[in-house]
Amino acid sequence: MKAKPQTPNPGHRPASDRLVDAATELFYQHGYRAIGVDEIAARSGVTKTTLYRYFESKDDLAAACLTRLALEDLDQLMAIAQQHPDDPVAQIRAIVSSAAVKVTQPGYRGWLLSNLEAEISDQDHPIRRVARLYKTRLRDHLVETARQAGFGAPASLADGLLLLIEGVGASWHSLGAVGPAAKLALSCELLMQGHRTVAHAA
Repeated sequence: MKAKPQTPNPGHRPASDRLVDAATELFYQHGYRAIGVDEIAARSGVTKTTLYRYFESKDDLAAACLTRLALEDLDQLMAIAQQHPDDPVAQIRAIVSSAAVKVTQPGYRGWLLSNLEAEISDQDHPIRRVARLYKTRLRDHLVETARQAGFGAPASLADGLLLLIEGVGASWHSLGAVGPAAKLALSCELLMQGHRTVAHAA
């Protein structure tokens, strides 16, 4: 058995990765508008000149942060589908469970993508574009999974699940993990039960 690899020295990682790491952490802790490129460069251990060599602006860097997170989430959706290839209901439950677990993790501060999106009013801003693309793909995946599971009105179910999952992050800021977030799994089960009734009545 191979020995457990040591955590690589952050200084040995490519500068672009260190910038995305640092920006993601700072944006998550303090928000988008409160953080400037000076702080990001200092946290990542690179100069501002290097930062602008990789990213034209803070907007582009933020989009890179969210794109990486979105791709990780989409990869997780594919992994869940592979774990439950013949059970779309189990796939939906696993997606909900993953969201519910994140709320209880130390340092949780909501859904970064939605947190940053809420700070931006310009619909054509890079942050908004990444958010729109990711949420569209997530919704499409939920619609198709609900359809495969035989639920009535699968698009409506997908929308309801998205509202509940995203609502967890929004409610956490004021009510914490013991508020509505604690009932995410139950709320989603009740929603699915209602759509089973719709399917049986059709």
